[in-house]
Formats: sequence, structure tokens, C-alpha cells
Amino acid sequence: MTKSNAPESDEARIREIIEEWRQAVVAKDVNLLMRHYASDVVVFDIVPPASFTGTERYREHWQGWFDSMKGPFSFEMPDVKVAASGDVAFAHSVNRVVVGEQDNLTRGTACFRRIDGEWRVVHEHVSMPLNIDMDPDDHS
Repeated sequence: MTKSNAPESDEARIREIIEEWRQAVVAKDVNLLMRHYASDVVVFDIVPPASFTGTERYREHWQGWFDSMKGPFSFEMPDVKVAASGDVAFAHSVNRVVVGEQDNLTRGTACFRRIDGEWRVVHEHVSMPLNIDMDPDDHS
């Protein structure tokens, strides 16, 4: 793909990367999964540890999760939002992850930076909504 600074082509490229990433997760292919991360990526994840830095730690983290999976697995990202400007972009989505009998919603945000002409994930944050009964009028 021709590299461009046009926001439309940057957004399209980010979407391609995200779809490649999603397919790698479904295939449990840690090598393909890691190809778009900056070496010093900072990750905030659901599965402990809560945060860490670097692709080697993240690679081990993913492989451990893949190895722990029992039963059928699916991962859907039905509505990814992307914003790109200059050499920085971000994407966020609410995702459906099904592992065996567990069917969960997760929230993901990925921050990208153009490094040596290529988009790389420099920060990733994944969380799960908590089911807490709260008073919607309580803003304290």
C-alpha cells in the first residue's frame, strides 16, 4: 500500500491493521499479532499484570492467554472508531469475546504513532465493564 499523510488513507490503513490483528487473535497466531506494535508499547490489560511495557512481555502475555483457552473461541469488533491526524492516530471499540462458555464484552483503545513511515501501536488499553448498581444521579 502506498503510504500517504492523507487522513482518509491513514484511517483506512489503521482499519486494515486492526482487522489483521483481529484475525491473528482468532487464529491464535502470536507472531502475526505482534507485527504492528512498537518495541516499547505500553499495555494496560484485563489479565494481570495490570500494566507492562515492551513487545517481549506482551508476546508472552498473549501466548499464555492462548494456551489457557478451553473450548470454542470467537472475537468480534463490530464498530471500530478511528481518528488519525499527522503521525498520531487512535482507535476504540466495544468487542465481544467468547471463550468456551464465557461470553464477555471488552472495551479496547489503541494509540498509534507513525514510526519510520509505518503505523505502530504505542499504547493499548483493554478493560471490561463492571456490573455495579449505581445511582445515576450520584456524581460524587
